Amino acid sequence: MLTKDQEELVTLLIQGEKITDIAKKLNKARSTIYEWMKLDDINNELDRRKQELAHQGNNYIMRDLYTYIDNIKELADDKSDKRVCLAANQYLINRIYGNPTAVIDTNSDDVNENVNENELELELKRFKQIRKVK
Repeated sequence: MLTKDQEELVTLLIQGEKITDIAKKLNKARSTIYEWMKLDDINNELDRRKQELAHQGNNYIMRDLYTYIDNIKELADDKSDKRVCLAANQYLINRIYGNPTAVIDTNSDDVNENVNENELELELKRFKQIRKVK
């Protein structure tokens, strides 16, 4: 159970206040603030509030998710700035297929010769269909 001052400490920490300023506002020594910050109850409350803030932020973003996606798709189709267009297209592709984790060296003699060309063609067709949907 937290005291009123400890509750205020958590609030001020969430707001990004500095320890010195918190100590002054609560009329406590800085060492007291540091000792409180070691308490499990304070850390649990701090974690709970951070999670709640993240949850609220996610809910806020989700309300306009389709607008954000449409904006990215618009940037992906904008040919006036090729870097922005490329970045937006890469983002959209990575959201579907995930981020690449390795680069295949095509100059190497160890390139897998067993790549199924039919699979590559199917992937290319799927990619083209995704582009048409935009």
